[in-house]
Amino acid sequence: MDNLIMESKVLNIDKSNWKLTKLGDLLEDISQRVDNPSKSGYDRFVGLEHFVSGDIKIKNWGTTENLTSSTKAFKAGDILFARRNAYLRRASLVDFDGCCSGDAFVLRENHVKVVPGFMAFFFNSNTVWDFANENAAGTMSQRVKWRDLAEYEFLLPPKDEQARLAELLWSLDEVIEKEKEVLERLEINLDVRGSHLIWNEENRMEEVVKFASANLKKFVDGDWIESKDQSDSGIRLLQLADIGVREFINKSSRFISEETFKRLRCFEVLPNDVLIARMPDPIGRACIIENIGHKMITAVDCCIVRVESSHSYNRYLLHLLNTREFLHKANLLASGTTRQRIARKSLEEIKVPKPSLECQFKIANELDSLYEIIGLNRAKIRSSESLQKSLINQIF
Repeated sequence: MDNLIMESKVLNIDKSNWKLTKLGDLLEDISQRVDNPSKSGYDRFVGLEHFVSGDIKIKNWGTTENLTSSTKAFKAGDILFARRNAYLRRASLVDFDGCCSGDAFVLRENHVKVVPGFMAFFFNSNTVWDFANENAAGTMSQRVKWRDLAEYEFLLPPKDEQARLAELLWSLDEVIEKEKEVLERLEINLDVRGSHLIWNEENRMEEVVKFASANLKKFVDGDWIESKDQSDSGIRLLQLADIGVREFINKSSRFISEETFKRLRCFEVLPNDVLIARMPDPIGRACIIENIGHKMITAVDCCIVRVESSHSYNRYLLHLLNTREFLHKANLLASGTTRQRIARKSLEEIKVPKPSLECQFKIANELDSLYEIIGLNRAKIRSSESLQKSLINQIF
C-alpha cells in the first residue's frame, strides 16, 4: 500500500501526445429492450437505487423475479450511467450480465480505442459530471441525453499509457475494497461484542428495567420547528441527518434565533447529551452530542437523553442504544403508514439491563476501544478514496 501511495503521489503525466477525442467515439449506447425481465433468463436487476456515487463497480442489485416492466439488457464489462438526477454522479462498471432501469445508459467500450474498464474511471471525474449537469434537461426530474453526452471532448492517452494508468487505478481500487472488507469485519465484531457484554443473560447479574427508569436525568422530545421559525444563523437546529449509529455527523445547517428559542420555549441540547432518532434509518440509533460552538436545540423527531452521572454513564448508554437488540425492539414498536417512527413513550417502555456504574464504565471502555479502531479504519478509507479521486481528476 505504501509503495502504491508513493507512486500515486509522484504521478507525472505528460499529455503532449494525448488526443482530443469525443466520448461518442469511444462508447456505444446499447438499447437492447427486455420486455418481461422475470422471464428473460436474467437473474439480476440494477435499479437507480443500486448505484453508489463514486463506486467504480456496481456492488448491489435486485432480482428480476416478479419484475414485469421493460428494462435494458447489459453485459459484463459495460458501464451503467444513471441519466436521471445527474447531480448524484452515478456511473459504474458491471462485471455480470443482467438488466437495468430504463433511466440508465448502457455504455459499451470500443476496445480498439480504449483498454477494458478504462472509461469506468473517466466517469468518476469531475469534468464529465459538470458537463452532464450543464446539459441535463427537464422540469420535474432532469435527464441527460446521450446525444449531448456523446459530444463531450477530452484528452485521451495512447493505449499503452491507458494500460499503465488503469493498472494503477485498479490497484488502488482493490486496496480500498480490501479496507472496506476489514471495516465490515470490525463493525460486525463491535456489534457482536456489544450484544454479548450488554444483553447476554447468562453473564448478566444486574436487574432489567424500563428505559425510563435507567437513571435518566432528562428524557424529552425535540422541538416542533416550522420553516417559518428558522433563520440564517443563531441557535443550531440539530436534525435526524446529524444522528449516525454511535456517530454525531454534524452535517445539517439549520438555525433559529434567540427570540424564537424563547418564544417557543425550546429545550436546549447540551454537549454530552445523547440524541435518539425516532425515525429511520435505523429507528432508535443514537449519538453523543459534541461541543460545536453553538447553542443547540433539536427537531421533534429526535429525543434528548441526559443521564444522572452519579448512576449512569452516557457512553454506556450510547452503546446500549446502538446494539442490535435495542434497535430491533425499537423497530417493532414503530408505527406509521408513509414513514415509520417510534414515540418517546414507546422508547420509555423498552426493558434494558441496568448494571452498576462501575460495570457501565468497564463495558463502555472496551467497546470504545473497538470503535476507535473502526474510526481509524474509516479515516484510512477516506484517505485512499481521496487519493483515488485526485488521481482520476489529474488524468481526466
